[in-house]
Amino acid sequence: MQFRIDENKFKKDYGIDKGSVKHSTGKNIKLLPYTTKYEKKHKEQIEKFNYCIGEFCRLIYNKKLNSEDVKLDDIDLFIKEVDVNSNDKIALKSIIRTLFFDENGNMNTFHPKLLNYINMPKSDYNLGLAKFLYDVLLNNEEGKKAKEKIIDCFNYKSDNAMELLILKNLPQLKEDKEGKSSYKCICSNVSNLFKEDLDFILNDPALFTSEFEDLVKYYYFFYISQFAIKISNFFDANRNITEEVYFNLDWETVSKSRTSYTMGWKMLESNMKNLFTHVNILEILNANDSIEKKYDYIDINNAIENCSGYEMASLYQNIKNIKNEYINAVDDVDWDDYISVNKYSSNDIKQEIYDLFKRIDYQFINSSRKKPYESYRKWFEEYCKSNFLRRRGSLGYALNITQERLLFITKLCIKDKEKIKLKDLFEEYKRRGIYFDRDSQDKIVDLFEKLNIIEKKSDSGDAQYVRSIL
Repeated sequence: MQFRIDENKFKKDYGIDKGSVKHSTGKNIKLLPYTTKYEKKHKEQIEKFNYCIGEFCRLIYNKKLNSEDVKLDDIDLFIKEVDVNSNDKIALKSIIRTLFFDENGNMNTFHPKLLNYINMPKSDYNLGLAKFLYDVLLNNEEGKKAKEKIIDCFNYKSDNAMELLILKNLPQLKEDKEGKSSYKCICSNVSNLFKEDLDFILNDPALFTSEFEDLVKYYYFFYISQFAIKISNFFDANRNITEEVYFNLDWETVSKSRTSYTMGWKMLESNMKNLFTHVNILEILNANDSIEKKYDYIDINNAIENCSGYEMASLYQNIKNIKNEYINAVDDVDWDDYISVNKYSSNDIKQEIYDLFKRIDYQFINSSRKKPYESYRKWFEEYCKSNFLRRRGSLGYALNITQERLLFITKLCIKDKEKIKLKDLFEEYKRRGIYFDRDSQDKIVDLFEKLNIIEKKSDSGDAQYVRSIL
């Protein structure tokens, strides 16, 4: 059996021998792109998600952008090879400015290749977020075909002469080496579905250009929400199923009795509270340089099930030693007040790991380390508030989906089919982590009827269909 903690490495990583515990993550296993240093000033970075898209695309393209070398606001750059007199040159520049630039002088993203030119401040949080999303959604063996198709889309030749003029004279991006995957993908169900939906929008370069940001934006939420629930299930998690997360429609009312309230943000927020504890215990459990494989709870469960009796006894003692070292090192909390929870009574190893988790969580909550513990999840909470939450009076925040986003997801569900059964459409929503209770489902049917994209039941009771909205 390979899974085992190197006690000396654990002590070194967490500063056990130095008399104070340092909770440092991301050395042994990289799971999330967050830090404990969230501040209100970072909200602006979170809202500028297009920065993340630019870096995501450059990771695919193996390019890097030096903002000092790339000045897309200089129109002379694009007409330097055009043979034109001074008067016509003024007119040409005016036409280009009208067609391809917004009111702030920034170039519009009219072609897939221009996604690579979205600039980003060097210290921006989105730099790390892009790497994380790229790794967990695309950067694996199954993603190679998708990356090749994206690069073909970047190199797509427009049949518009003016667009060709701009594209031909874009500054050259510097080559960058292809990076290895750094983050472990916990939710393969999300990753696999992302590639499926990505493949669909790649069939139309214009659709890819306009919708890629929305696609990644949603799949970021989808991945983290699934991650939070799966990791809270510890050894009972299944990375291939989609956990239930309920949404409310932007235009409907919400009440406490609704499934969409109790199984929506309220449930998700509860699962997110101890994210920092989870990444810390998995950091500890992966403290072994001689083992290349990175273990999450599911992998550990599989390793335990394949243990011999001797290996079980050895691993149990290994985990127990680590736990005792940790308890003795954390001397600024009152361990006498800690109450253990017997969750895995049938397996001593799982119970020891779970007890270590509960103790790590306990010391965060009952020490000066509570602020960084809470700050860690703030990055995603603030992202949700900007994109997927709506305040509902005394109920607080609730997961929210706008009509625009619902129609976008519906487009992904139907793809190039002419129509889809209504019941099958709701199953496709569920595959993408979007559950609706009965009240919301009725509201969606009403919307589709108003948009005239639903075929009503016939007198014979045939199933309802939703027509393509491409």
